[in-house]
Amino acid sequence: MSDDDHEETLSVVQVLTLMALQTALLGAFGWALWWFSGRELGDFVGIDVYQVTIGLAIGAALIVVIGGFFYGFPRIAEQLVRAQGENLKFLENRLSLGAIVLISIGAGVGEEALFRGGLQTLAGDYMAMPLAIAASSVLFALVHLARPLISVLIFVIGCVFGVLYWQTGSLLAVMIGHAVYDVFALWYVQRELHRIGYFTENAERMDEVAASE
Repeated sequence: MSDDDHEETLSVVQVLTLMALQTALLGAFGWALWWFSGRELGDFVGIDVYQVTIGLAIGAALIVVIGGFFYGFPRIAEQLVRAQGENLKFLENRLSLGAIVLISIGAGVGEEALFRGGLQTLAGDYMAMPLAIAASSVLFALVHLARPLISVLIFVIGCVFGVLYWQTGSLLAVMIGHAVYDVFALWYVQRELHRIGYFTENAERMDEVAASE
């Protein structure tokens, strides 16, 4: 890999900084949409032991289901991992577990604040809740800029979080569930991308293309 390639890879500090900014931005938009819907700002997120417990249970259940699928069908899992490699280039510099946890918390808080607390809640005032869940989940999938198959999976996961938010009424629970699941998913994808040599293969392809020009 050339020096230029190394320079293009984000450092851990840069990744965490960008995630913090993203979380703040998404959270602010979600909070604003909640307020625009006529609800009290102080009711946006409630905090208590019950909601935390529900959130941890949601995350654990998702890990069991998705993790079981990954380990039960390794070939399909590898295809899904490879499909995410282009959007997860920052994983070329291995993240520590602490960094993975911070990124996951940021994603869980920011994304759920906007797509469930903000968009789904506001849309639910104007359409049936199942349609509001589907609409917010479509946007949730689109902003990830993933390949079609991964986008479908993100849409499904968004619908799951949407239904859970609808049924529990707890934004904190889905934030925690999302974050807990993301810790596993990000750790697993990072491990697999390095295990299969994705970044090395990608660098070699780029070198071949550059040499042929």
